[in-house]
Amino acid sequence: MQAKRLLGISALLLAGAVSAQTVPAEAWVGAPIATTGGTMSRSAVAADLQRSMAAAQTPSEQWVGTPATASVAVGAMSRAEVLADLSLWNKAGMGAYGHIDSPEAYGPGYAQHLAAYRRTRNSDAYMAEVQRIEGMRGSAMASARAKAGPASE
Repeated sequence: MQAKRLLGISALLLAGAVSAQTVPAEAWVGAPIATTGGTMSRSAVAADLQRSMAAAQTPSEQWVGTPATASVAVGAMSRAEVLADLSLWNKAGMGAYGHIDSPEAYGPGYAQHLAAYRRTRNSDAYMAEVQRIEGMRGSAMASARAKAGPASE
């Protein structure tokens, strides 16, 4: 008796699965988008490309700082300037806020550290740090040349 009941239930389920209707893909995502026959000619596309290449490009990264430093073009800073800026950033305590994801990250402590960074970044301390890093780099290169000997010149 148990086997007949199990067989009957499985027959009903199989019959229901066979007769189920499927929903076409267009009902889910809409009609297909035509990929041929654009509205612009090949010469119009080429002219548009040339115009966009001739226009000034804005860098994807924007400088954080004063408006005077925001206009600095990408690649315009030397390695020493970037390292000096990073050094002042870390000395002001801003490096601690890089990995914090909480409301305290932008509280009064953050504002104080940011103000300290901006003060030193816009003062003579920045140029002094650049000169210090350039001096360290110059002495490191001179010692590397001395170790390599006259054959490297």
